[in-house]
Amino acid sequence: MTVRSVSWTDAQRVTSLLARVTTTRSREPATLVTAMGAGRAGAPGKAAPVPAKAAPKEVKQVKEVPRLVQTSDNPADRLDTLVAWTLDHHPCVGAFVADDNGLTLAAHGISEAHVSLVGPLLSALVGVRSIPGVDATAGALWLGAQMMSWVEARTARGGFCLGTVGDEALSTRSFEQLKEALATTLRGL
Repeated sequence: MTVRSVSWTDAQRVTSLLARVTTTRSREPATLVTAMGAGRAGAPGKAAPVPAKAAPKEVKQVKEVPRLVQTSDNPADRLDTLVAWTLDHHPCVGAFVADDNGLTLAAHGISEAHVSLVGPLLSALVGVRSIPGVDATAGALWLGAQMMSWVEARTARGGFCLGTVGDEALSTRSFEQLKEALATTLRGL
């Protein structure tokens, strides 16, 4: 059995096939290599072509997020402050705090059904956390048309989750800010 290589391809047949599917293209063959003796950039008496300048990129202003400051010793006040801070400083339509069983401790703009996913989700991540070098304390999950992002903190009283719901997953910077805010809130409780 002989396998045909590209060298056996009929050039006229390929050209006719290409002509059928590329009716809007020019019929002139493209010149990929300049002929010898043709003018080239840097040759004496010839000006080098000026490369086109790229359009200036739009610079996004990064909004500085202030650190969360907890002034109350009341756990309910601390959790409400955390949820309000999250809604004010991160791109989301809802935020919640839940324990690792999925029990809602504080929430705004999110359904109980979404928060109820937290318990099974965090339980499923137990196996992932056992893999050396894997940090499974933050993540994102599509919930229909919205994205739920979460961070988790473990304490002597168990695990707690701070989550948001929005149009897209939070940035790495936002995840770090939420982890720090959650740790600040849980400190001393």
